[in-house]
Amino acid sequence: MPESAVLTVQVATLLAMAATVATRVWQDHAWFGFVLVGLAAVAWAPEVRLRRERIWWFAFVAGIFAYTLLRSLADETEIPIRTSYPIRFDRAMFFGTDPIQWLQARYFAVSDVSFLDLFAVGMHWSFFVAPYAMAVAVFWRKRGLFPQYVAVVVGTMYLGLLLFFIVPTTPPWLAAQHGQLDGVYRVMDFVGGHVDKDTYQSFYASLGEPNSVAAMPSIHEGVTFAMFLWAWAYARRLSWPLLAYATLMGASLMYLGEHYLLDLMAGIACAGLSWALTLRYVRRPKPAQAAR
Repeated sequence: MPESAVLTVQVATLLAMAATVATRVWQDHAWFGFVLVGLAAVAWAPEVRLRRERIWWFAFVAGIFAYTLLRSLADETEIPIRTSYPIRFDRAMFFGTDPIQWLQARYFAVSDVSFLDLFAVGMHWSFFVAPYAMAVAVFWRKRGLFPQYVAVVVGTMYLGLLLFFIVPTTPPWLAAQHGQLDGVYRVMDFVGGHVDKDTYQSFYASLGEPNSVAAMPSIHEGVTFAMFLWAWAYARRLSWPLLAYATLMGASLMYLGEHYLLDLMAGIACAGLSWALTLRYVRRPKPAQAAR
């Protein structure tokens, strides 16, 4: 098969996985997602032998797609779902005050969608763009360092996935619905309904419903912090904006009732461990390669 045809098939498999994540196809027909991963693996098998740089795009896209499939299954084990331990931890850290209750009591109003609500939700949703935009930028500007970026980001997700299976944990908004965190709301529901209810419900059905108790750790925080770690090592001027981004992401997740402080700390720990493993096992490029 001509090289151009092989590349076309390979790109098509990646686009198919990306498109499938944004729909309910992989939920309504679970087998389809795993078949798609298998077909993509066959299409990309030659790259493993040839060791070309683009194999890391397969690792990035297929790795995240497989993570999404497995994440949807993490709440289907016999392991009990936990609710109270992150509440106790957060209150201990804040001397008996629950920080999420405190934030929402002072800044959130059920009857009014504020700029803060819109900003926090925008930060949350930016997670579905920023890591992928940065992947393109890294591949374009620092191609020799693309393997390190893929490894730390995808590695963070899989370390988090392991905890999803071991410690399924309700997020704050769901704990509130169970009567264990009074006065806490899922702010995103109010904002989504205010902006475009149908679009929001479709978006949440694709990405949120498959597993509502995948709260420990926060992958949002883990991945954004992983982006910072990569930049600190290889693009220092970019690291400070990314650190600010990770900080604002964490504050937004707590205000929105999506995650506890403990979830954020666990996400950062996953990023740190993933980065340590990346430095140890992913070959560092030569200076000339890193500059490409």
